[in-house]
Amino acid sequence: MAKALSKLTREDLKKEAQESIDYDSYEFTSFKSEKALRKSWYEKACKTAGKFFSMKLTKKEEEKLENNIRLADLNVTAGEVSGLSMIILIFGIIFSLLAIVISTSLVTLMFLPVSFYGYIYISTYPEKLSKKKRMEETSEMVLSILYIVTFMRHTPNLEAAIKFAADNLQSQLGYDFKKILWDIQTRRFRDIYESLNNFLIDWTEESNGFPEAMGLIMSALSQIDQKKRDETLDIAVDTILSNTYDSMVVYANSLRTPVQAVSLLGITLPILGLVMLPMVSAFLSDLITTDMIFIFYDLILPVIVYFSINSALSKRPTGFAIPNVDSHPDVPPKNKFFLMNKGKKVYLSVFIVPIIVLIIFIFFFISYILSVEGLPPSQGDVFGSLTIIIGIALALIFYFYFNSFQKTKVRNKIASVENEFANASYILSNVLSEGKPLEIAIVRTGEKMKSSAIHDFFETIESNIKNLGLSIKDAIFDPNEGAMKLYPSMLVHSIMRILISTSEESTHAASISMAHIGRYTKSVHSINERINDILSDTVSSVGFQANFIAPLITGVVVGLSTMIFLIINNLSGQLSQISGSGTGLGGATGMNLDFVLGFLNMSTSIEVWAFQPIVGVYLIIVVLLMVYLINKIEFAGDWIYFMNKASKTLIMSIGLYLVVVSITTIIFTGLAGVAVMVGQ
Repeated sequence: MAKALSKLTREDLKKEAQESIDYDSYEFTSFKSEKALRKSWYEKACKTAGKFFSMKLTKKEEEKLENNIRLADLNVTAGEVSGLSMIILIFGIIFSLLAIVISTSLVTLMFLPVSFYGYIYISTYPEKLSKKKRMEETSEMVLSILYIVTFMRHTPNLEAAIKFAADNLQSQLGYDFKKILWDIQTRRFRDIYESLNNFLIDWTEESNGFPEAMGLIMSALSQIDQKKRDETLDIAVDTILSNTYDSMVVYANSLRTPVQAVSLLGITLPILGLVMLPMVSAFLSDLITTDMIFIFYDLILPVIVYFSINSALSKRPTGFAIPNVDSHPDVPPKNKFFLMNKGKKVYLSVFIVPIIVLIIFIFFFISYILSVEGLPPSQGDVFGSLTIIIGIALALIFYFYFNSFQKTKVRNKIASVENEFANASYILSNVLSEGKPLEIAIVRTGEKMKSSAIHDFFETIESNIKNLGLSIKDAIFDPNEGAMKLYPSMLVHSIMRILISTSEESTHAASISMAHIGRYTKSVHSINERINDILSDTVSSVGFQANFIAPLITGVVVGLSTMIFLIINNLSGQLSQISGSGTGLGGATGMNLDFVLGFLNMSTSIEVWAFQPIVGVYLIIVVLLMVYLINKIEFAGDWIYFMNKASKTLIMSIGLYLVVVSITTIIFTGLAGVAVMVGQ
């Protein structure tokens, strides 16, 4: 009997062990699904190229590349990356040489540097991706510590706290936290401490504050005394916040030189070149053509400035996460906006108005070009060509505005709720400390904050409880009726989850948690405000250049260049008359005259109606690049903020440009007329 029981027990244990192996844990399932979604074109291209060609690297280069591949979480090898980059370079050079030989245009010369750029881009892609991933993680670094510390205050379990943070983080950091837990599940590491320490190795060079804060959190678990454990957790939060502030101070001070370099490279020097172009084109009319100017100023130069901006901001330290409003019911789908018609939302494409506007102004521009074809340049060429700039600017303004105004409204409302949650947490804590149930505490907190944006949040919860009969948990988190549907903030979501969890233990525990959350969130907002103050000088300088300096200078350049074009064109005509009247001249006199006339031949040079649009498009691109720079500095590249800011900045800068161009053209062409009369 005992033997049979022993046999049964062993079989049962074996069955249980097999079931545990076959069962996919939460961490393992999440990790596998997210890993599968991360397949990219780069991985596929490297795998394909690696089958045909793989280049051997030096040991140092291979180690560096493999490390970047690991940090970027790419499923490729160093040999495959080098093989793909060399294939791109070889085929690019062959194509460039063929284009140069077949075509007689100098434009084909640009294909050669593009080939080398393709090689550099492919070979350094893992490094760029690893930096991008790290920046995404650092944007939620402070929030991750806040989640873990807040959770551990009422449940001192590090694995559960890491899981809680992984559930609420939106960036790669949440993915890495899941991998920490998965490595324990798969027995790669013995426990959470070993797995977490292995994860923190890569962070020692990036941010000392994050590993230090995590070390304090781990050490807090060894504290027997509750008071000392809480003090250690508080020190962990203070450590990450002070490190964030110190990093931003150093970053802001070091940002001035790169921003000045971008301004010099993207605005000052190119505009000086525009001033000299009319004179240079008079002597090199066959070389300085409209196509060459367009390709350099509106294609090559913006790409150079764009990568200069990314290079200057590649070492941006920790920031703060921005609310994701995509799931909000009042946020339209991508590339859509809505209008209200009899209480119903009618969704429209953001492309409709921009396309119509652009087509209308292109028609005006083409009509003008056809009407002046073959005529000498005049003042009217500037005003006639302004139609295409107005059309492009209005199309972009409408596109950016329609794509962002409703999202920005929701984003600002949620941001206001987040900013007010520190005070709301203190009020909730005070009411809960009186022993009041959570439902009553939420109602009273809402009443005390009637003048605040957060009042609507608490009012929605109260309405769901009274009118729909939902429980407090469903009133907040129900996917259809819950208040979180209208306030998709991960910060608010996490705080409310902690509130519900601690209130199930006791109102006293919930009161203590809310008090600490109020302190933490207030500290985060205080640091955020101080960081914005530090960056304000740089942001204001870039904004001033985009709004005033760039349109002012480019407008003056167009007027001045128009005057030079008119004077040189008239001079060329007079010299042609001299040449015609001096056809009987011989010897050295005739040869010298032909030599001079050859230099001043303007027939194949730049047209005024083409020069102004090139400058105008260049201005639009510069303004967008400056807004992009501001966005990268303040919000780490938030797309909604960029579109909202771009629409407002374009209105001001293009409006100023049109005024300056009109005034300077009238003044300078008048001076040109006087100069021509004097010359005659």
